[in-house]
Amino acid sequence: MEEDELQEKEFFSWEEFSAFFDAWCERRKVLFFVKNSVPLSKCKWATVPPRPDVVEALKYSSVRLVCKDFRGSSKPDQGGQHKGCCASIVLKMSPKKDRLIVTECQLAHNHALCPIEFAYYFKKGYLMANSCLPVRTTNKISKQFVGGPDVRRLLSYCKSRDHGVLDVLTVLDGLFASDPSAKVKLVFMEDKVIVQTIFFLSSRMMALSRRFPLMLFFDRMVGLNEEFDLYSVLCVDGAGRGREVAYCLTQRETPDLLRFTLASLVQSVPEVKLQVRCITLGVEIAHLEAVKELLPNARVQICRSQVLETLFSKAQELGAAEDERIWPLLCRLAAAKSPAAYQQAVQEMKTILPQRFVRYFQRHWQPRSEMWVQFWAFETARNVNACELLKQHQRRLLAALSPSPTVAQCMLDLLAMQVGSEAHELDEGELATHYRAICKPEPAGLIEEELGFARHGRYRFQETAEGYLLHDGLSEFAMDQALTRCSCSIYTSSLLPCRHLFATRLRTGLALFDPGLLHRNRAALLGAC
Repeated sequence: MEEDELQEKEFFSWEEFSAFFDAWCERRKVLFFVKNSVPLSKCKWATVPPRPDVVEALKYSSVRLVCKDFRGSSKPDQGGQHKGCCASIVLKMSPKKDRLIVTECQLAHNHALCPIEFAYYFKKGYLMANSCLPVRTTNKISKQFVGGPDVRRLLSYCKSRDHGVLDVLTVLDGLFASDPSAKVKLVFMEDKVIVQTIFFLSSRMMALSRRFPLMLFFDRMVGLNEEFDLYSVLCVDGAGRGREVAYCLTQRETPDLLRFTLASLVQSVPEVKLQVRCITLGVEIAHLEAVKELLPNARVQICRSQVLETLFSKAQELGAAEDERIWPLLCRLAAAKSPAAYQQAVQEMKTILPQRFVRYFQRHWQPRSEMWVQFWAFETARNVNACELLKQHQRRLLAALSPSPTVAQCMLDLLAMQVGSEAHELDEGELATHYRAICKPEPAGLIEEELGFARHGRYRFQETAEGYLLHDGLSEFAMDQALTRCSCSIYTSSLLPCRHLFATRLRTGLALFDPGLLHRNRAALLGAC
């Protein structure tokens, strides 16, 4: 009997039951809906103390599903009124509170099953959507950029907390409230209300990518938890620091992530498409051919230090003997200053390392030597230690992210890090020392005072065709595109860099120590006439 297939059947998650039930209904052409349920989020035992793992997995302590014709038909049936169908299924949480069990099932229908009706009404993934958003909505919006109105509409559809979707949408709502120009792309798993990927960048990050598009860096930064990884796109600002221009939070093993991220960045900031000259990728990043399509003027490089570490580990894995010459040899190989030096190191490698490793090297790394050997590196990038830049950024992330964060909490931490990084990166003492070295005491003291106001002030910024506008809560000040002049009284009276110039330079990645800021007041310089 059909009841035997379902009675006492166990499921260790609501998602597992949903997938099973979809296939079961498709085979039998039957339509059910949830008549009533008790969400675990409303059960005191699951929330005090909190049991987020159980709530997330099982969703409900009990669910009753009934046939679509439960309420009966208003059409006459053979001279009489069609009685409501009694077919139903009941799931309840097990006594151990670790699974859902079918405790009741009545599968005999009192009406003929119609395949045409089934095809019209059946919505795959309905049970997963039932607790949060309609699947048709997430399927439609998936892989699209969303704005503030889209997020608010999705929030209005949400019925309960499900897979962290409500938390993510709440964070995005806050982002758009504070930064309406931010760019966000959401990807949901097909036919499921489960967030797979979130790409986002703030208006500040967009400004950085426009000002410093020459070199980009892309790599996996940290694993947030067992499900999600965080990837970053960085640029190099005027002070040589790695600055974030885009983030991508995604479920592990998501395919073709490089193409998705770069395409989303180009869609967000179209002008960078032809401006990027070099992109350095982590050694594990795949599908490098996507770069040529999306950034046609960019050369691809692979982080040299990561290649070295990979080669050394592989040599040990393939049976290389304990030999203190191996690491220096691999370093000479990667740092070769000419094709001849590279070939010499390759020949030496053949005499020291096992043939299995040599074959591996010739198959995987020799064809890509122009991407990781120093001689062929993009000229401007030779002075940038890509590995150190990526590691510094990773250390900042690890310090900023909450322990075992959810996707929503990670986004909050990343956005907070964006705001907090400006004050962190402003070293008043060091900058003041540099200005005292070239300025007379009085103007040097004024500059130091303005640096302090730049650090502690609360400003709003706006980029314009002519330059930048800064709001300090009372007044608005205009600055030029090069950030050398300001309309405020401090600058116009002294012709010295003011707090507004410093704060905007800090935000946009320009160097805070710049003798060019003093070119209109040469009398302030030591030795000036």
